[in-house]
Amino acid sequence: MKTGWRVEDPLSSQVSKTVIRPRQASSSIDASYYQRLHEEDAGYMANNWLVAEQAVILSSKPKTVVEVGCGNGEFSRAIAGSVRKVYAVDWALSPKFVERPQNVLFWKADITKDKIPSGDITCSADVLEHFSAEDLTRVVGKCATSSSLQYHVIACYDDGHSHLTVMPPGAWLALWWRFCPRARLIRIDCRRNRPDQLVCVIGNITPPSP
Repeated sequence: MKTGWRVEDPLSSQVSKTVIRPRQASSSIDASYYQRLHEEDAGYMANNWLVAEQAVILSSKPKTVVEVGCGNGEFSRAIAGSVRKVYAVDWALSPKFVERPQNVLFWKADITKDKIPSGDITCSADVLEHFSAEDLTRVVGKCATSSSLQYHVIACYDDGHSHLTVMPPGAWLALWWRFCPRARLIRIDCRRNRPDQLVCVIGNITPPSP
């Protein structure tokens, strides 16, 4: 209510018109596609949007962290010294992440099909929008059951190549409510100060006071 976004009832299903499908065919977007990005794309090698969120995530005092879509591994590596174990989940291993701390375990998986390891908190950044609308409900359900705490940064815009599901923040929250009734819209940002690049943060932890 504070943000002014209208959301569905938690028990309802998604309304199809809230989902924008920028990619009609996604058969070519698979593990090998992301492996190439991790090896050749400067953005994938440099960016990890979850690094900026580590203080909030660590404020929940987790012992085991599950990062879904670990990418170049910068977040998992950054928090390794503050937790007992990190499960870094992805279906492509970045060359930058071959060397990693001993308590960071790379878990290669296609989470549309495979199990997500259990932990105290499951988190991700710029990951969920990369799944098709057909797979998304199953993926969110798996994330929600893997840990009692959740924290997810989600891009709500079309990136021009690999965002397969684009929804407004309210629709993302409605989807999360189906599996995590305590989830809330923690924050909405404009990435790069662009109003057409909305990013929302959804989770069920309370960020520390500034």
